[in-house]
Amino acid sequence: MIRVIAVFLARILLSLVFLGSGIEKIFNWQDTERSLLTALCDWQVYAGFLLPMQECMASLVPWSAFLLLLAILLELAGGLMILFAYKEKWGAGLLILLLIPVTLIFHPFWFMEGGARDVQSAMFFKNLAILGGLILVALYGAKTRVETGD
Repeated sequence: MIRVIAVFLARILLSLVFLGSGIEKIFNWQDTERSLLTALCDWQVYAGFLLPMQECMASLVPWSAFLLLLAILLELAGGLMILFAYKEKWGAGLLILLLIPVTLIFHPFWFMEGGARDVQSAMFFKNLAILGGLILVALYGAKTRVETGD
């Protein structure tokens, strides 16, 4: 019984990050789109030594509204799939596809110094930890018992 409750609680905690973020983006669309545009522009500066990367980031700017809508849909769909254990492996896959570029684009601590570097480093590694949890869900689903070969 403890495993059933623990797995249910784990699904709630893992999905809340994405459901809350998706809902927050809807209600703060303009601020979120501005943050996306800022991150894409920052990457153009960071990638000043690499023209193809600069061009790639610049080409995403006109697509910012679509990218934001896509992020919201992935967060909400993936979060709900994990929460309700409905095709949770697919839900985790959707969130993994979202979390990898989001982590790289929004938390490039390696380009920063001082306090900003510390904050972005913490956010980057937090996202890696969440990514690890999502990989487990993608591999094992939201089972109430994880079977091992022991």
